[in-house]
Amino acid sequence: MENTDKTLLDMQQQLQQLKEKLESQKIVNDRVLRKSFRQTTLQLKFKANIPVIAGVVAILCSPSFLQMGISVPFVLFTDVIMLGCIAVTIIYNQHIPRSDKDLVTAAEELRKFRKLNADWIKIGLPMLAVWLALFIWELVRNGELSGTGLYALISGLSVGIVLGLVIGFRNRRQILDGADDLIAQIEELREED
Repeated sequence: MENTDKTLLDMQQQLQQLKEKLESQKIVNDRVLRKSFRQTTLQLKFKANIPVIAGVVAILCSPSFLQMGISVPFVLFTDVIMLGCIAVTIIYNQHIPRSDKDLVTAAEELRKFRKLNADWIKIGLPMLAVWLALFIWELVRNGELSGTGLYALISGLSVGIVLGLVIGFRNRRQILDGADDLIAQIEELREED
């Protein structure tokens, strides 16, 4: 009887030690996951703010259009479009969660951020096409396009558009992938809790 009690007591102690080890493992895993979550969030915020920086640079460079014979209303139109894009991007970026938020709210905000960013292309590309058509019309109207100037503009625009689209789509893909990574990390953290 005494032997059975001692065995039972030993088993209870071993079980308690095992529980303590598992609890410490859970704390370590939680810390590692939260640190990874913070790092991924910072990377996502950086990539999501690149369009804001590009928009500010475009606004600062827009007065140079005046030297090409572009009208002041078109330059103002360009600045208004860029300011609108910057404002929308900043509003969208508000949905990137802080690491101190509860996981359910963070996941909801991230899903909203991802959807808004995925849908932004449906507005951005048509807006770019309209702006580009108006830009070319401005140059034609002012007689700036003729002979070698036309070829230079076409080649410059072609290279610029292709490069811009490649960089833009790459950044967009990284933003969406970063949001997906964060959502997966949140789900992992929620499972741990």
